[in-house]
Amino acid sequence: MQGFPPPAGKRVDRFNGVWEPPFNRWAYQNMRRIWPTAPVRPSDAGTALRREIDTDIGSLSVRRKDGSLADFECFLRQTFTDSLIVVHKDRVVYERYLNGMTPDTPHIMFSCTKSFIGLFALMAIEEGLVTRDTPIVDIIPELDHGSGFSDATFGHVLDMTASLKFSEYYADPDAEIHDYVAVLGAGIKAVDWDGPQSLYDYAGTLTKLAGRAHGSVFEYQTPQADVLNWAVSRLFGQNFVTLLESRLWSRLGMTGEAYVLLDATGNLFAGGGLNATAEDMARFAAAMLRNGRVGGDQIIPEAVIDTLSQGGSTEAFLRGPSAEEDMANGHWSYCAQWWIRNTPGSEAIIALGVNGQWIYIDRKREVAVIKQSSQPEADSWYFHDYTCNAMDALVRHVAGEHVT
Repeated sequence: MQGFPPPAGKRVDRFNGVWEPPFNRWAYQNMRRIWPTAPVRPSDAGTALRREIDTDIGSLSVRRKDGSLADFECFLRQTFTDSLIVVHKDRVVYERYLNGMTPDTPHIMFSCTKSFIGLFALMAIEEGLVTRDTPIVDIIPELDHGSGFSDATFGHVLDMTASLKFSEYYADPDAEIHDYVAVLGAGIKAVDWDGPQSLYDYAGTLTKLAGRAHGSVFEYQTPQADVLNWAVSRLFGQNFVTLLESRLWSRLGMTGEAYVLLDATGNLFAGGGLNATAEDMARFAAAMLRNGRVGGDQIIPEAVIDTLSQGGSTEAFLRGPSAEEDMANGHWSYCAQWWIRNTPGSEAIIALGVNGQWIYIDRKREVAVIKQSSQPEADSWYFHDYTCNAMDALVRHVAGEHVT
């Protein structure tokens, strides 16, 4: 926003700042100025990641979807990059900030937030608090009233294979995702929204999709992440922010400002509300590369990370609407709120958020990439393929493999 006060045409708010360019270019670094939030306390004892900068990374080429090549600077700008950090083992080998972004700026991570809930859910299983076969209504009896979740299990919700009548196709103005966003107080529908006021009330209104059994199809639906967060919070007796603070932030040495968006009734938006610095996301990714260990401390159980690497049901993924373009090649699945890529030579576990948010972790080659962006489209195969090609080029270069 520019001006004191900004003129009408340059004002950013929740109605235009979430999806609409160019307003989102400012909003994604300033969400707490347009949204109610809850802070995530930093660690009392954080240390900076080591730096061993590889200047050759800036000379890499990246293949676009049409096969043409772009230099690395062009890739960064054409994909509306705000920050990009490359981690090799336990050190940063490349970092770049654009669009006014700085190392200390928290940035919206959107659905990368879900992947943290997925980690906590797998920890709950590992600690014996729940199993994949536990009926979700055993944990949340409020949903046992004929909702779409009434006969779903914890595992169905964890892997987003619960059968629900809900479309997250942003380009369709009639898709249910626009009702969901209105519950959050954003988007065009929020102006005169008179439906449920909380994420949890909204989840209870969803019905089962006729003709589809739970567990048979993966379909990406953010309300499933909200219900998973609801269940995980009850299992641990702690809300999402407290889990972030106690299980990750304090132990990983996170030092940057972080916060989570709230709905109109003060519920944490665990489906996409985390805002954090690229540096802290790099700290997290570095710990994942080290099998969850930092020094002598096992922060994330290695068995949890192994579960992610094994991936989810390829068959369920291929039956769903995400199986398009390169995701229809049989190498992708979805497990515990993470996208799993098992393309030979490009295996990775990935946290993805709309408009270009990535936490890309290649355990085999010990390389991770954090990308925060403010792309003009929520979801686009052009940006997806372009960025996947960049990840491949970065990983192969850093790992010392031949880049083609």
